Amino acid sequence: MQQIIIDNEFKFLLPVLDEKAFADLEADILENGIRDSLVLWEGILIDGYNRFKIAQKHDLPFNSVNMDFGSRDEVVIWIIRNQIARRNLTPFQLRYFRGLHYHAERRSQGDNNPHVQDSTKPQNEVLLSTAAKLADKYNVSRSTIERDSKLADALIVLGEVSPEAKLSILSGETRVTRAQLDAMLKGSEESVAEIAESIENGTFAQRTADNAGANNRTLDSAFGRISDIIKRELAGLSMAYSPVEVKTALRSHITALEEIYKQI
Repeated sequence: MQQIIIDNEFKFLLPVLDEKAFADLEADILENGIRDSLVLWEGILIDGYNRFKIAQKHDLPFNSVNMDFGSRDEVVIWIIRNQIARRNLTPFQLRYFRGLHYHAERRSQGDNNPHVQDSTKPQNEVLLSTAAKLADKYNVSRSTIERDSKLADALIVLGEVSPEAKLSILSGETRVTRAQLDAMLKGSEESVAEIAESIENGTFAQRTADNAGANNRTLDSAFGRISDIIKRELAGLSMAYSPVEVKTALRSHITALEEIYKQI
């Protein structure tokens, strides 16, 4: 069998099939053979991981094609575009791949790109133009691309501690909120390890439910404070129409609502 190199960075860009999908692909290959060629770059597999795994398992022949790229980031971008073009990604996986695309494009415009080094354009403008370009490509807002980049960052951090936990999230087996992703990104190495362990041993969902209950109690308290403010600040305004008094009362509500917003 042809010698194929497996690169973990590229491997994790290729979505893992669930058991049923893998079994269906395996049954089809056993009946019809491996019809689509594996795609390689300098001997490294960049498309066809599941087909290759089945070929190894059953000692089946396969064809391969080699593609030429100038850098690893070009390979990453190609893999991402190839996966998105297949339209078999979940919304969460799509967000992850858009975030990875942003990072790969940004790196290609960074220290390794002499055109950017020689440019007089500020680096923050380069980053903004990258986000704007991808926003246009994917028909989303620039802020969506920026949020997707943080999601990808969080999963990269988690994946460095536990590839299994990262795959559990990407497969949809474990669900996470934006706040939990932010915690992974900003947390210490120990806290990320705790999250990874809880995902691996199946206690993460219960932990999330407990936190949700605590958050709900916090919000109930916050809403109670809002109600008190409304009663206290607006009670006397029915007879006083001073703009200053009205603005003062409204500012109290706005401040309280901003506190609730931060807690969600």
